[in-house]
Amino acid sequence: MNPPTSFNQCASGKAARRRAARHWRIRATIAATVVWVCLWSAAAQARVEVSAGRSFTSHHQWTDAGFIEWVGAARPVWRLHWAPAFGLGRFSARRNSTDLRLHHAVWVGAAGARLYLWRQAFFGSQAAATGGRTDALSSPYEFVSSLGWQGRHWQLLVRHISNGDLHKPNHGETMLLVGMAF
Repeated sequence: MNPPTSFNQCASGKAARRRAARHWRIRATIAATVVWVCLWSAAAQARVEVSAGRSFTSHHQWTDAGFIEWVGAARPVWRLHWAPAFGLGRFSARRNSTDLRLHHAVWVGAAGARLYLWRQAFFGSQAAATGGRTDALSSPYEFVSSLGWQGRHWQLLVRHISNGDLHKPNHGETMLLVGMAF
């Protein structure tokens, strides 16, 4: 292998190694978090849900979306029940269109509550922080709304994530997710 011929080649190699190390640390952190949540949920009588589906934003731009969520034990409030809910999700990058910037993958971390409405139907509301930005998810904070139905080991839900028009652009992501619960 020939030595680098310029300072820029050395610098770009170091930057690439730093990026690779950072990506490895992120993946390891996510894997450790998933294992920790699974072990903790078994002790706390909670539910871990893994769901995936397709997400839609303006101008018929579709992408893949996936989430892992921890939902605590349901607690009574009035005639309903609620549970704490924490989630981590990812949206895949898409091709840019002429008027939308969508070419980055985006991570979403959310915390909030799930309200059980009737039988196994639920409504979820969460505040979220994002890693990465696109014209669909354009701010560091977002709001997550979910409406779904769950069984003992499955779930089906419609979810919308947007910044509530606090920052422009505000296209948001709307998705249909199907998942398994443990």
